[in-house]
Amino acid sequence: MAITLVIEDGTGKPNANSYATVDEAKAYAESRGVTLGSDDSIAANLVLAADFMETTGPYKGFVYNDMQGLEFPRRERAGGPSLGIPEKVKKAQCQLLLDIKESGALLTSNRQFALKRRKLEGLEQEWAVGSYAAYKPKAAHPLYDHLMSGFTTYAGGGYLIR
Repeated sequence: MAITLVIEDGTGKPNANSYATVDEAKAYAESRGVTLGSDDSIAANLVLAADFMETTGPYKGFVYNDMQGLEFPRRERAGGPSLGIPEKVKKAQCQLLLDIKESGALLTSNRQFALKRRKLEGLEQEWAVGSYAAYKPKAAHPLYDHLMSGFTTYAGGGYLIR
């Protein structure tokens, strides 16, 4: 089944699932001597990369509109104009494709549950106890982090308004 990419163009599309096109991803990879594979696998990995990008905020500024599907486009201030999709955001997404090719999945889950079971007169009860699911990066992504560093706010100096 082919993945349908909906490219965010800076208008705040509610169904957007990627910042970069398949052709942009191919050009980025080829300029670094990497072949990514079929268009379908590139599209699927672009969606996974965009999902990963949603977890690495908070980002500076304000979302352009409350209905947009992704964190970009942003505004500098409430009611301000869309800043569009910065080229570094597209490059960061494409870099994640290279990271996927090299390291596999971007996120891993460290779910740790113990299964408990109790039987009493023909009635059986079963439940899980333990930690909640926490997702964390599987590997370091230094070039991605560098590309996105101008957009993130780690010290609470920016705003995350959704």
